[in-house]
Formats: sequence, structure tokens, C-alpha cells
Amino acid sequence: MVRILLCSYNGERYLPAQLDSILSQRTEEDYELLISDDCSGDGTREILRNYRERRPDRVRLLLRESPSGGAWRHFLSLFTEGYAAGADYIMLSDQDDVWEPEKLSESLDAMRKMERSCGAALPLLVHCDSRLVDGELREIAPSFTAYQKMSPERDKLAQLLVQNHVVGASVMINRALSDRIRTMPERIVMHDQWIALIAAAFGRLLYLPKPLYLYRQHGANVLGAEKGSLFSELFGRLGIGRKDGRSKREMDEHSRAVYAALFEQAESFLRIYGEELRPEQRRLLEDFLRIKEQGRLGKIINILGHGFTYNLLHRTIGELIFI
Repeated sequence: MVRILLCSYNGERYLPAQLDSILSQRTEEDYELLISDDCSGDGTREILRNYRERRPDRVRLLLRESPSGGAWRHFLSLFTEGYAAGADYIMLSDQDDVWEPEKLSESLDAMRKMERSCGAALPLLVHCDSRLVDGELREIAPSFTAYQKMSPERDKLAQLLVQNHVVGASVMINRALSDRIRTMPERIVMHDQWIALIAAAFGRLLYLPKPLYLYRQHGANVLGAEKGSLFSELFGRLGIGRKDGRSKREMDEHSRAVYAALFEQAESFLRIYGEELRPEQRRLLEDFLRIKEQGRLGKIINILGHGFTYNLLHRTIGELIFI
């Protein structure tokens, strides 16, 4: 009924804790864990083989012979190559987190309520909060969402084109949504934003404010490294006080790369799903892509008029200046 897709790569240090947490879920539901390893060079594959031998009833392995090309391609390939097919529900998992015992059951309960309300034929996505912890699982913040100043209620297509509030490791999707992920895009920002865009365009998203897993922050994992705050973001944009040492010039280059990736992602989305979109959705994508060619005043009018904005005022002001 539920297939959990875990992508691994050189994860020997933290992987056992995550596997143990998944295999210890408090549920009577039928579920399996499909682990795809992306040519790890450490002890990851030996760990995975040991777990498969111990739990052949739950664990399936896909040991890739050639690299997938990165995290988002690795995850999406499990859909486009058919490894997600046939399951009623799909959950995504990172290799270095730790699930709370009720993550599967509470996500599934929420999904079933949505399907009863909306119908199982509608593409649906459920995602949740997490607790931010360090490499040794010591708590940094009780809510990753609050720590990053995310706004999960901003789940409209126009908003998600610019800013993602869905964390891949928190996600459960139904078969109707899984079946829509059938073509590998040329370039996207990340797989979680891509899946969120599909859900926003064709179905619905639901956020559970309860932290159902531990998001492990460690040296090899930069996402979520800095707390989202007005002053840290403003000064960081100017290259002041940044932990990564980036200068203003480097931040300007980074901003241009981020916006370029957003436009390329939108182009891929329009290319793959354009014929299935409603006319107003197609126009929305086309207007978003016009931002690239517009002057500053035209960009501002377009962004504010369509709601291609960020969740906080200073972030939107930065967008209007730098995009």
C-alpha cells in the first residue's frame, strides 16, 4: 500500500539510524522500503545489503551501476523509471534524518481524509513539519518550518513557482499524483519543488504542523544551515556576517543563478505539462517567463500583479530589486 523511496549516497554514518526508524514505524499498514543507492563509495552498500538480509519482507534494493546525475534526478528517476508504479501511496525519505514512530500512520491518516473529501482521483500531497537537530540528534529548533520562516499555507502555483515550502523528506503523495511524474525534466531546482508544482497545478496540498521526523543538520548537509531572520538575510545578501564567507559579488552571482534555475524549471514544467494545464494556468506560466525579458518596472508590475512573491516583505523587495 505504501512505498517509501529512499535515495542513498555515501551515507554510512547516519543511514542505520534512519533505516531503524523507518522499520520501526507504529503501523499495521502494509509498507515497503525501496532504497536506491547512487554508486556510493563508502560502506553504504554493505549496510544496505545487511538490512535487506535482515528484513527481506520490508526492504528492496536498487544498486545503480552508473551515477544518476544528482539528488533531484535520483529521486525523480524512481518515478520515471517505474519504481513508484503500483503503490497506493509514496513517501520520500532522505538518508540522514530520523522518523518519529508515527510518521507513516499520521501522514496516511491525513491523506485518507483528503481522499475522502476530494476523491482519490485528484493528485494529493501531504507534508509535515520536523524538528531541526544537529549531527548527534541534539535539538537546534523544535520546528524547522518556524526556524526557516517558511509559510506552508502559500501553496498556490504562482507562489510555488518562486518559493518552495515543501520539504521532500516530509512528503507523502497518492497514486494520482505519482502517476503524473512520468517525464524527467531537463532542469529543475529540486525534486520537492517540482512535485509541489504538479500538486498545485492539478490537485491539492495539505500541511501537517506536527513535527514527524528529525531533520539532521550536519557538515555535509547545507540546507537549513542558517536561521531565517530579517537581519541575517539582509546583511547576508550584502555579504556581511555570512557563515559560508560569500562576498556580495558572490551573492549577486548566486541570486542570478537561483532565478535562472527558477525560470528553467518553469520552462520545463510548461513543456511537459502545458497541454494539460487550464488556459489560465498556461498564461500564468507564460507571464512568469516573461519576467526575464521585461524592464524593471515591467518586472515589478508582473510580479505583484500575479502574486509571484515571497512570503516575507523584505524577501519580496529583494526579489523586485535583483530578479
